[in-house]
Amino acid sequence: MVSNNKKNQDINALIEENNQLKKKLEVAKAWMEREVKSQVHKVAKRKVWKMTEDLKHEFLNENIEEVISKRIADYFWELLLLNAPQGTVEAITTSEINFYNMQKNPTIDGFSVISWYHKTLDLFIENFIVKQFRKYAKKQKQTILRTNDPLEKSLNLVVNKWYILSTGRLYWLLRLLKEDGQLNDYSMCFRDYLNKYVDLKDVLLSDNFFDNFTKLNKSEVLWSKRHKWSITKDETILARDILIWNFKNQDSILYKLLESQSVIF
Repeated sequence: MVSNNKKNQDINALIEENNQLKKKLEVAKAWMEREVKSQVHKVAKRKVWKMTEDLKHEFLNENIEEVISKRIADYFWELLLLNAPQGTVEAITTSEINFYNMQKNPTIDGFSVISWYHKTLDLFIENFIVKQFRKYAKKQKQTILRTNDPLEKSLNLVVNKWYILSTGRLYWLLRLLKEDGQLNDYSMCFRDYLNKYVDLKDVLLSDNFFDNFTKLNKSEVLWSKRHKWSITKDETILARDILIWNFKNQDSILYKLLESQSVIF
């Protein structure tokens, strides 16, 4: 039998190990926050000097650069540096600077805000969903188009020609899976792919994520309204809320996608 003294030694050793891990995590967190803020500062400074003199003065006077960098670092924490594709920090920072400009100048359209958030979403879809699906489809020999269907044609191009999977096509695909709709070869392959990557599947097909994704697609700000350059301030605010929830609610589309790739929860 193990003596009480030995048990106590083991317990103390585990407590000490846990304390050391906590210290390392705090150091890592501090480093990551500094790195995120540093990246945001670099992007913000570059963008600020392209503003008009009045707006530039106002931006610097209100210390918006610091506000944006802290907002992004606090919201995403380590997820941003550990999992985000290259270009994410610049895209989000640019969107937020443009959002600030739009609030100060009512004549500015929301296009400049939405376009950069759309770029972030495209980056996430490509890196977190499509890359592995492409590999999976080819491994399963799913590379031939057999059905004259718009979604199948899109997925065929995604797999074989490295096309991006648009938010509209992804929504269509997820809707078929949620509603047990008629699936063809490529969409069945995508279903099987998600069954293999359960963590990703749980995010994409969760009621909360799908409801937000539905609202975003029905708003049309990512396609028809964006292409017409006719996104109102109210539409911009709504889309921004769904995509990033004003950096307050972690149920946002971008946070959930980024979290699905996280090695630390």
